Amino acid sequence: MDFLPKQVPMNCGGQFFEVETYLLNHYDYCGLRDRFVGVILKAMCYYPVSVHWGKWIEQPTPEQVTKIIDTILESHSGDVNILFTSKDVLLQFGWDCLNISIYNPDEEMCMLFEKIAASEGLFWRKSA
Repeated sequence: MDFLPKQVPMNCGGQFFEVETYLLNHYDYCGLRDRFVGVILKAMCYYPVSVHWGKWIEQPTPEQVTKIIDTILESHSGDVNILFTSKDVLLQFGWDCLNISIYNPDEEMCMLFEKIAASEGLFWRKSA
């Protein structure tokens, strides 16, 4: 899940790294923080989750998840792993990239995440 609709080609002449650096340091300027939190909270409505943040947290509250994302963004470091326990699917969010990685989603979850991504102004696509 990404803020761009497709991977930026190498040597395309664009300013991807400048834009990425700017957005990583001004994450609330374009509402990226709210978009990423929105994706995670919406997905939590459909499936039970455990969050790895120093230790495993079973069924975290929305406030806990939001605080974790805020801590990552404000400290400019770290990542969080969110396991959808009933599906054996892992969602990973880290400060150093402007996307959310989702590993091992089945077709049902892919369709759901595509809709959630669109609702948050993000794009759902397979990584290259």
